[in-house]
Amino acid sequence: MKKVMILGAGRGQVGLYHAAKRLGYESVAVSIDGDWPGFALADHICRVNLYDVEGVAKLAEEISADAVVTACLEIGLPALGAACDRNNLPGISYQTALVSTDKLLMKEALMKAGVSTARFCRASSEEDLERARGELRFPLITKAVDLSGTRGIHIAFEEKDLLPCFTETMAATGKDYCVVEEYLDGYECSATALIADGEVMFVLPTGDLRYGENDEVPVGHYLPYEDSDDILRQIKEEVTKAIYAIGLDNCAVNVDIMICGGRAYILELTGRIGANCMPELTSIYYGFDIHEMIIETALGNFDAVRGYMEREIPETACIGKMILSEKEGTIRSIDTGSPDSEHVEQIWMFAGEGAQIRKFTNPKDCIGQLIVKGRDLDECERIAEETIAGINIELEQESK
Repeated sequence: MKKVMILGAGRGQVGLYHAAKRLGYESVAVSIDGDWPGFALADHICRVNLYDVEGVAKLAEEISADAVVTACLEIGLPALGAACDRNNLPGISYQTALVSTDKLLMKEALMKAGVSTARFCRASSEEDLERARGELRFPLITKAVDLSGTRGIHIAFEEKDLLPCFTETMAATGKDYCVVEEYLDGYECSATALIADGEVMFVLPTGDLRYGENDEVPVGHYLPYEDSDDILRQIKEEVTKAIYAIGLDNCAVNVDIMICGGRAYILELTGRIGANCMPELTSIYYGFDIHEMIIETALGNFDAVRGYMEREIPETACIGKMILSEKEGTIRSIDTGSPDSEHVEQIWMFAGEGAQIRKFTNPKDCIGQLIVKGRDLDECERIAEETIAGINIELEQESK
């Protein structure tokens, strides 16, 4: 029986444990201790911190792992790459993992390969900020190179804002430098891709659902993503160039994209599938389980991977939304109502009775997720709104 090491045991990796079992493979959960759902699904549990790159690589050698995978989790990529290098396994290399988790190294690689991306510079001092003021056009963004999501990102609309933004970014990062890049004023979307044996199997542009005063927090996705034929072509071309530019191979890929002035710009990409319902939506759209494809890719079963792409793609629209709370407190009860069983693929509540929940400010505050499929996006949106409206969560002091 093939042995698959799965880095992480949280909700983002649950699909990998189910897929390994369906495929007849032995799963090994690698995570710090905790009440993780993956522990109940794994065949074996190894409590190792994913920041311990050498420890994870050594564990893969000790247990004779046939593959190392993760999903929706960026912190484990350097350890995954080291384990693949040390044990000669398919998957991203350690060096590629470092590039894909450091925004400066990534931007340098993208720019060198001629990928469409915002102009930028490295900044570690006020002198560097002066150079940025002279070389780049405002507004500018200061970005921590080692954080994901919106953490450590600040927008300087005018020159006077740049130093305060830089100071806040540097306070958040663990590095002594950050990236300053030109702000692209457009609309954002995403893409999921998979590369196996050096071949990009697919690039799937995806619509984003966002929350907040400036739509800064991602809270879901939808498919199909509709745009002009030219923009869709650019997305696929630039994503493919970016994948090769940073050396990704034998992995799923998550890409953030900005459409600005009729041009698709790559914001960043990394060697794992995205979160916020992205694995489920990709699976519904293509008609196969993307977690199975990720595992088969990591095992080097490339004929099996190509076989997934030979299946007929169903004509299905789908939406995935994170379930949020506008209030905080302790959950007294949850009633998910009577969802439309024909169209609602999943209502998954992460928080249960007795759990403390916070008013939503970032993805860590999500209390569940909803997956809906239908004939078109209008139908999906209507059913999603009705389903969320039917969820009743009672808190100890106030109700939602």
